[in-house]
Amino acid sequence: MKRDAPGKRRRLAMGQRRLLIEVDLAILPGFVFARADRLLDIIRAGALTYGPHPRFTLLQVGDRVPVVAEDQVAGLRKAEAEAVEAIEGERQAEQRADERRARAERLGTERARRKALRQERRQFEQGEQVTVDDMPALAGMVGTVIEGRGTSARIHFGGVLTMEVEAWRVRPSDVQSGNTLTRDAA
Repeated sequence: MKRDAPGKRRRLAMGQRRLLIEVDLAILPGFVFARADRLLDIIRAGALTYGPHPRFTLLQVGDRVPVVAEDQVAGLRKAEAEAVEAIEGERQAEQRADERRARAERLGTERARRKALRQERRQFEQGEQVTVDDMPALAGMVGTVIEGRGTSARIHFGGVLTMEVEAWRVRPSDVQSGNTLTRDAA
């Protein structure tokens, strides 16, 4: 079963999520079933004053120890298997919920970053040579600015390809033609 972890009040006061821990509970607390052929060993272990086992007594009806057949314990085993299945289902559901929550947080920050980038304003000169970042279809292409609109620019890439691109994706081209002189001034 799930229980609140220690320190619950402090976590809730600090605004953190409720933390739960798993605790295994016995279906029949206080009862231990053992094989009938080990009865003498169990009686000897119960008679020890000190030993590796906690103190226990045998259930007796009159002067004999009742023997429980395997098929009579089958219901308990089935209940245990169902409980294990249920807790595994809960673990998987919690894991999916945690993954969903983490994904939503990532998307929220990514969405905010994109929104801030889209509002970025830049000035472009008509005829300026530019490249476009973060658009694989235009990778390596150099375009010419037709007009700059602050948050976007209309760019001609040659032929019939003219596109309007968000300003944050556009950067000046690093490409230089072979006849461009690059010398230091004297």
